[in-house]
Amino acid sequence: MLLTSRRFGVTPKSLLLLVFLAIIGLAISACSGAQGSSVSAGTLDTGFGDGGKVITDLGSRADHANAVVVQPDGKIVVAGSTLDPAQGDNFAVVRYSSNGKLDNGFGTGGKVTTDFGGKSDVASAIALQSDGKIVAVGTSHGTTTGDNIALARYTSDGKLDSGFGTGGQVSTDLGTAADHGNAVAVQSDGKIVVVGSTRDQVQGDNFVVVRYTPDGKLDRGFGDKGKVSTDFGGKADTAKSVVVEADGKIVVAGTSTGTTTGDNIAVARYTSDGKLDPGFGAGGQVSTDLGTAADHGNAVAVQSDGKIVVVGSTKDPVQGDNFLVVRYTPDGKLDSGFGENGKTATDFGGKADVAAAVALAHDGKIVVVGTSSGTGTGDNIALARYTSDGKPDSGFGADGKVSTDLGTAADHGNAVALQANGEIVVAGTTRDPAQGDNFVVLRYGA
Repeated sequence: MLLTSRRFGVTPKSLLLLVFLAIIGLAISACSGAQGSSVSAGTLDTGFGDGGKVITDLGSRADHANAVVVQPDGKIVVAGSTLDPAQGDNFAVVRYSSNGKLDNGFGTGGKVTTDFGGKSDVASAIALQSDGKIVAVGTSHGTTTGDNIALARYTSDGKLDSGFGTGGQVSTDLGTAADHGNAVAVQSDGKIVVVGSTRDQVQGDNFVVVRYTPDGKLDRGFGDKGKVSTDFGGKADTAKSVVVEADGKIVVAGTSTGTTTGDNIAVARYTSDGKLDPGFGAGGQVSTDLGTAADHGNAVAVQSDGKIVVVGSTKDPVQGDNFLVVRYTPDGKLDSGFGENGKTATDFGGKADVAAAVALAHDGKIVVVGTSSGTGTGDNIALARYTSDGKPDSGFGADGKVSTDLGTAADHGNAVALQANGEIVVAGTTRDPAQGDNFVVLRYGA
């Protein structure tokens, strides 16, 4: 190597310098990729799909995307439902490459559908296991035992995992006519936590938390033989989102509907064995009334400092429903250092602006996605970013907001995930006049 380098006029010292500079350049490039994208914040990434968006028709007039995750390799997995003429709605899972193309190495042409035997089987949530397997959770409506919690686990190439439940599927009847699975999280030990609602004949719908072993059985060491039901005092208490904290505690958020003060945000925290955590709120529960008849919690995230972020909607007498972000301290109090006494509301100009999902960026900023309904162009995908203290991020979109109209009357943002470089992936539904509702995935710069 020494002779070769001298032959081309490069001394050993200069060669070492060139190698050193090359290594520095690669390191800078890698850091740039990890810390942020080159696409302007809040702008659609034209390097993804068709001008920043991908629309997928699964062959029915009702294809609805409800959840999204980004794999460590950058591939994007989306879950929801598709309508089969004979079976009704089925679970639908689609995987895309990092540039938005359907991944032919997954299922059939990037798509998988699963029937649970109900009149309508809808996947509401999705999670990745550390081994690359994919867990989808939702509800099988109208089975012989009513509505059941439904889980499916897929291998990394999209096949049902035969080592899970019965042929990759689990259907759970808790003995009521209405058991719904709305969200899922996978613990570090591989156990699967599902939250939603179950119906009590006296209390109405209650929060329900169910934990499964890694092979799909009810975890008898959790709560009451694998499940915990919690009443917030409303006519219908529904859990919509879950996070497992680093210490194993489980944070669940949703809405308590029809209380004496209207609809309230409901948050509960459980110990790792399924008991309500006495160190959180009042006996493990927090019910938040913001002074309106309709305060809804739809998604939750937990910061690295233990503070809890809940997003949803709150009703303004003039503007209608607005995006809502509420932050709690680790013991369940409203965080006075966030927004206005712990809360921030955002109006997108629609008759109903509802936040459906939240993601936390590495720099502490809060990314929220949902739908602005009833605007001048119909329903639009709504995206907002906030600083860590709850103010709209002026460096994102127009004063922290982005509203995306795809040219249809019904564009809905239902889920959000962040890539390693900070770019924002949104999944939802868009309406085609000929095809009906289709999956849509968009990517924005960060």
